[in-house]
Amino acid sequence: MTASASAERGPDQSMGAIRREPHLVLAATAAIAIGCELVTQESGTSAPMLLAAAIAFAAFMLVWREQERLRLVPLLGVTLAFHLAWIAVHLGVGLESFDSQVLYSRWGNEFLDGRYPEAQYPPGAVLLFALEAWLGGGGTRTSNALLIVPFQLLTVAAVWAFRTRTTPWLAALVALWPMNAFFWEFRFDLVPTALLAFGLLLAARGRWGLSGAALGLGAAVKWFPGLAFAFLAVWLLASRRPRELGTHAAAFAAVFVGLHVPFLVWSFDDATYTYRYFSDQGITGESVWYLLLRPLGLATVNEREFWLPADVPAWADPLVVVVQAILLLGLAAAAVRVRGRLHAALAIAAMGPVVFLLTNRIFSPQYLVPILTAWAIAGAVVLESRRRQLALGIAAMVATTANAFVYPYTLQQLGLWKGASAVLFAVGLATTAWLVRRSLDAPAPRRRRRLSPR
Repeated sequence: MTASASAERGPDQSMGAIRREPHLVLAATAAIAIGCELVTQESGTSAPMLLAAAIAFAAFMLVWREQERLRLVPLLGVTLAFHLAWIAVHLGVGLESFDSQVLYSRWGNEFLDGRYPEAQYPPGAVLLFALEAWLGGGGTRTSNALLIVPFQLLTVAAVWAFRTRTTPWLAALVALWPMNAFFWEFRFDLVPTALLAFGLLLAARGRWGLSGAALGLGAAVKWFPGLAFAFLAVWLLASRRPRELGTHAAAFAAVFVGLHVPFLVWSFDDATYTYRYFSDQGITGESVWYLLLRPLGLATVNEREFWLPADVPAWADPLVVVVQAILLLGLAAAAVRVRGRLHAALAIAAMGPVVFLLTNRIFSPQYLVPILTAWAIAGAVVLESRRRQLALGIAAMVATTANAFVYPYTLQQLGLWKGASAVLFAVGLATTAWLVRRSLDAPAPRRRRRLSPR
């Protein structure tokens, strides 16, 4: 080949090399997403983030083709840089959130002042808020954003550590999909999400005591990891593994109860307020039940504050609880059916929180943080086909994008947020049902082909 011919082909070869380097693709996509978020915050329009979602979708399709090249350490490096840059942009434009700016500060400072707060979350969360208030000198907006970063890295590493052939790309999706990034910074859901992922990973490794402890700690921060524990316990019982069941349950109870008892003794009414608060809440406008009842003329909500409880008939809330209980009992039956098959059990356990959160009468957009992670874990352990992996990833990207355009990039015009919410629940529930079905069909335990250590 002549030098001139080589020079002519050089740029194409260079571009091909860049496209085959997934970490560069992910880093460039993260930079574009940050730029779009900056424009969104300065312009007040959500259109740039819709563009960011489209670009990120195309990037992840490219990375999917080259996923064998993904490595954990570079992925964590890009994740860390993206997360910190995202926070920096919001600090630069002065973006605030009532939850992390006001509520977490109020509850954390009350605890530091020697009063147990009347908080909406369990004691583990109150301790987290107190730590944030202490680190932030009373404020929690910045300390919450920064303190959450290690939990994002732990979540990604835990998903990766399942080490199936479909894991790396799914871990990258959890790490860098930009439509969940707002909730990483302004909520604390990454803490129980990381503990959920870590607890399921420990169960996959047969470390049942540590698994129970991790899930117990997660449930003491926010309750949904407790559901994964419950379904693992059902599976251990059905699989006739009493020793592991006892170890798992004892460790969960020791951590969960141990974190509650001191505060129950200190201030029983305040420490139990969180359970009374959520049990008294009704169907909210962001829930799937509002979408189902509204066309029948049975639910109305203030369009400007649609996250608040809707006006519904008196029988609606109890009926939702019954339906939700039936769905969870059905999932428990699935855990019994897959007895003896650990990978299937892990997927069922991961779907426990997802089923509960998607069908709950109180729904919040930040729930897509644990839901995406749970989908990724279930997919990693029961989906061996790359095409099925891609189908899961596409569904997850569609659902999380629709969710983000309910909040924070709310489509208020013409009530378009309802359409986005409908897409979220239609895709989310279908994806969850599909993963449960794949779990039931998962083969009996056998030696899986694992990725070599990186």
